[in-house]
Amino acid sequence: MARPVLYINRDLEYDWLIAVEFGRVVDGQPDDHIRRVGDDFAYVLHGPDGEVVGFALGGLTAFDVDAHPELWQGPNFDAPLFGLRDVPAAAVVLAARARLGRESTTNRVIFQLAANAEGEEAVGLWRQCLETGDSMAHYGLGYTLLALGRAREAYGHLREYVECCPWNGWAWCWLGRAHETLGELTDARAAYERAIALEAEETNAPELLTALREES
Repeated sequence: MARPVLYINRDLEYDWLIAVEFGRVVDGQPDDHIRRVGDDFAYVLHGPDGEVVGFALGGLTAFDVDAHPELWQGPNFDAPLFGLRDVPAAAVVLAARARLGRESTTNRVIFQLAANAEGEEAVGLWRQCLETGDSMAHYGLGYTLLALGRAREAYGHLREYVECCPWNGWAWCWLGRAHETLGELTDARAAYERAIALEAEETNAPELLTALREES
């Protein structure tokens, strides 16, 4: 597997750093897709026990890199945002602290603005967030478009999100609603059933599935 090229995602408010390959998200990653190093750091894997594709870190400001010497030992990454090539996670963490210790990355600034906006303003902001490379924005754009009655557009973004994050039950619920609005009832049922099967978090998929069965 080629050396991962990291997309840097930093949120100052929550003080986390996510550095994974472009197009990936860490939302709801199963336990067998991560390898923990201490309490605050975890490598993200490509499937159960797979190759490392990045990492996530909580508490960037106070994280003690020296307390985890294994982070200097590989695997190595490229981090174009910092002008780094073939470096271990520890080097990326230190660069992020130096460059982003007191600010969020642009994608997160736009993400928060979009999450607090409504209607067409939110659509525009979600699109800008996507243009920064943040795949999580597919989810926000999808449910926003669906609420505006633009189910066909919404479907593409929700489908994209469940492809890169198939463990998010709420994303499957929204995808099911898009299918249902488009009259694709078999696909809607499958999406709701998938959400129910994933319910580590409670969703309204059971109610949506029951209503759909009663109507059809």
